[in-house]
Amino acid sequence: MYTDDDLKNLSGEDKKRQSRNFQMQIIVLDSDNRKVENRKNMLDAEIRKLRVDQERMRIKMDEKKKEYDEAVRQILKNEEDMKRLKKKMNLL
Repeated sequence: MYTDDDLKNLSGEDKKRQSRNFQMQIIVLDSDNRKVENRKNMLDAEIRKLRVDQERMRIKMDEKKKEYDEAVRQILKNEEDMKRLKKKMNLL
């Protein structure tokens, strides 16, 4: 790799060759950068989608938890009613 002073002292043909080399490197880096930028955008969109899915799942889980809690309450109520009725039946 040339230093800045070396580049200033190059002949005309060497300067053209080095300029083409730099242009080619710039083009390659620009292309690589666009690929990485596209990948970043794709990942960003995927993360947003996953966050939305995660929120939906959280809401669904909250709903199922409420249903579960209600089922547990109903079971306890039914068991209490059965005990109460058994006591009444035993009094007969």
